[in-house]
Amino acid sequence: MPGWAMNLMSEKIGGSRAFGRFPELEAFRSWLSHGMLLATSVTCIVCAIAAVGGLWVLPDFHLWLTVTFGVLSFGLSQLIRRKPATTQYAIPSFIVGLAVVLLSGDVLVVADEMRFAWHFPALGAAFVIGGIAGGLFILATAILSLSVSTFALSAMSVAGLLTYCTTLSLMSVLIVIIELRFVWTLEKLQKSRLILADLANTDPLTGLGNRLAFDRKLKALFYSGADFSVILCDLDHFKGINDTYGHAIGDDVLKAVATILTNSTRPQDMVARIGGEEFCMLLTDVGLEGALQRTEAIRKEIQKHPVKAGSELVHCTASFGVTHKGAAVRSDPSQLLVAADRALYAAKADGRNRLRIAA
Repeated sequence: MPGWAMNLMSEKIGGSRAFGRFPELEAFRSWLSHGMLLATSVTCIVCAIAAVGGLWVLPDFHLWLTVTFGVLSFGLSQLIRRKPATTQYAIPSFIVGLAVVLLSGDVLVVADEMRFAWHFPALGAAFVIGGIAGGLFILATAILSLSVSTFALSAMSVAGLLTYCTTLSLMSVLIVIIELRFVWTLEKLQKSRLILADLANTDPLTGLGNRLAFDRKLKALFYSGADFSVILCDLDHFKGINDTYGHAIGDDVLKAVATILTNSTRPQDMVARIGGEEFCMLLTDVGLEGALQRTEAIRKEIQKHPVKAGSELVHCTASFGVTHKGAAVRSDPSQLLVAADRALYAAKADGRNRLRIAA
């Protein structure tokens, strides 16, 4: 995996693209966006009430613009609260509205000498809600608005303009660094979680799924209503192989059999090692007749491929128990495995190196 900076650069700089890979963070941002939008709507309404009450001087156009933006923010907050999945579509409206209100305030509300200070909380809100793209858009809007106010309205000196723009830019750089570092940390946690999940579901010797993974797949297939067959495979006299050649050779035999089983399946099938020398196959969309044919081919393949142990060849055979979901009415998926296990023991009792069908 490439480094965190390159990994993030490969994504579109927008917040939804960078954060959409992490469901937990996406849910957190939806919650945070709801709160931020609600706070924005309250701020706009309070400012409007203060202006109507004579506590603050706002031109009519800016007053109505503020009220409209407050209503828009409230509506978006409720939309996000009820349908969090709409966050990425609702936020652009907020960012554009915020830019228009800031520009209007800088140009029209000349009686407020401190009106430019609104850019600082607005910039933080834009980065939090709209991600990097939203924050940079508001930064560009702020620089444009401040420049217009300075050179067209003489609202501040050039030195003041440079101070404001530099401060806003440094604040943006700091927020971007924090956000990128946060995403990088989440990527590492996500990678660690995937590794742990893989370890929890994988047999370390053969690389096949383990019993836990097999049970999950079996239940998923059973309750999905899919047509599938269950095949249990148990190596014959495997203890004798370990006692004669040692456990290292026994491990080689297990890995060789795992390879044969894997090569005999399709991507939608599953092979798992569910015991010491016991394997299980789940064949999806395969009837009983098809499962029998494939099992017989696997049995012959195992029989004719000995494993090399020094100067000797270790021959191995296997017995199989086969059942099909439609073979009988099953109350739960575990009954399929029980039926296949009984068929396997019948194969063992009949002389091994053969397959039997569950009754």
